[in-house]
This record gives sequence, C-alpha cells and structure tokens, in this order.
Amino acid sequence: MLSNLNRFDTIYKSEIIQLPQFKIVYSNTKTEQNATLYENEETSPFHRKDDAVLTCVIEGKIDSYHQGIENSCHLKPQSCALVYGPQDNEHFICENQYIESIAIGINKKFFIDLLQNEDPWLHEIINKMEKNQPFSFSKNVYKLTPHMYAILRKIKETKYKDSFKVLYLQSLMNELLLLQFKEICSEEINLSKNNVNQVDLRKLKDIKAYIETNILEDFSLDSLARISGLNTFKLKTGFKEVYGSSVFEHIRSLRMQLASDMLLNGSNNVSEVAYILGYSHVQHFSTAFKKYYGKTPGQFKC
Repeated sequence: MLSNLNRFDTIYKSEIIQLPQFKIVYSNTKTEQNATLYENEETSPFHRKDDAVLTCVIEGKIDSYHQGIENSCHLKPQSCALVYGPQDNEHFICENQYIESIAIGINKKFFIDLLQNEDPWLHEIINKMEKNQPFSFSKNVYKLTPHMYAILRKIKETKYKDSFKVLYLQSLMNELLLLQFKEICSEEINLSKNNVNQVDLRKLKDIKAYIETNILEDFSLDSLARISGLNTFKLKTGFKEVYGSSVFEHIRSLRMQLASDMLLNGSNNVSEVAYILGYSHVQHFSTAFKKYYGKTPGQFKC
C-alpha cells in the first residue's frame, strides 16, 4: 500500500468537476520534500483507459514518466502536455515548491471523434488509443499561451452554479482544446513535410525538447551536437528545415519569451531579468530585447 507521500492524488485532491466529455481537477499544493507520486487505478482521478489527459502547470515543476512512452514530460511553469497514459505512471516533484496546475481528462471516444480526418499523422494516434496503447504528441510539452492561461483562470474563478456552470465550463473546454490542437497540428504538419529521415528527426525533436527544458544553459553548437548525437551540419540544417529557424534563433526566442513573462509578472526588475538570462551588462539585454520586441524592457514592463 502506498503512503500518502507517494500517492498521485496527494496533489490532485480537490473536488472533481465532471462535465459530459471532460473531467477537471485543480491542484494547489506546497511540497515539503522530494517525492515520486505513483498514479495507478487507485490513486488517479481519471479513468486512464477512457481518458486522454491535458495537464497544464501554472506554477511549479512536475516530471512525468508514462509507461510505454519513450520520452518523459518535464512540465515547468506555464507549460502543458497532452498524453494518453492508460498504464501505471510516475510523477516526480521537488521539495519546497508551490504547485498550481489543472489537469483535464478528455473522454477517449470524444477525443477520437475530434481527431477523425485525413491527416496521416493522426492515424497512428487513433489506432493506438483504440488499442489502449499509450501515446504523446511529438513535442510532448507545449508552452501555455496567454490565451490558454486566461481560460484556465476563468475555469478556476467561475461564479456560475449548477447547469449554468456546466454550460460555461463546457464552452471553455472546447475553446482550450481548439487552441491546443491548433498548436499541435501546426507542428505535426510541418514535421511531416520535411526531408529529414526518421532517426535524425527523433534526435532533432529530443534536442529541441532538451533546449526548451534548459533554456538558461550556456549552449554551444558543439555541445548540442554531442547531446543530440548529430554532427553540427545535420543539427544546423535539419533544425532549420524542420522548425523554420536556426538553433540559436530558437534559443533567443525562448529566452525573450521568458524575459517578457518575468517582466509582466512583476516579480523581477530589468536588472534581475538580465542577470537571470546570463547578460553581463543590462544594456546588452535591453538592446537584444528591443531588437526582438521593438521596445525596451522598461517600456514593455509599463
């Protein structure tokens, strides 16, 4: 028997909101120690064979490992992942962190009906779900966009009651799924059109995920090539072909997005943001920020 410290429902222990095609569970937890949370039939708030799960992390970090899925999901603040994990799964959380997240179970039949179209890349997903086989989309973890974040806040703070609440939340769920699918489809279609072989494509996906999980590291092309298992030429040309930007353009974009999030959040001043992003001089950061956004950090913050 699992102790309370290792039960998945220790972080998803709030009331479950049940809708016709969705199940919503909200988490607001302060962790006291490192722990591996085990998700099984007893501890999961979802019917894992019947639900695909969209997990949205607003604050905190959760590392999830799903049986049958090669890559783990490293969920960080303002990120989300859409996974079908019908088997027993593990979720690692670190000590002394505040975790705020919303997990949404999506009825499998409803989900499959949404995916039914002629896009070849969807056929494998539908086939796996119909056979109760786990899957995640190629990127695994996606950025929680401001629009998606606003919807999650509306879900959490709704004042509607009874049938009005059900109608309101159902409409928000449909809107949230639309936004998530637009991002997923855009990436999957782009991947299907490139000329990179499948082995190299997997390596490019993995290194992209690595970069997005460790965006503050001091990267070099040689170090990324070693980590990816690709030579520098394949890394440069393949990344550009698959994702439409160079490796370092992508890194720069991620760091500028992080900078804008910190500035808008108001918890860090311009000097602190520059330091966190690794700039030795605030002016260098301000110049890079203005080049990217068209305004200085001070103007952006206002």
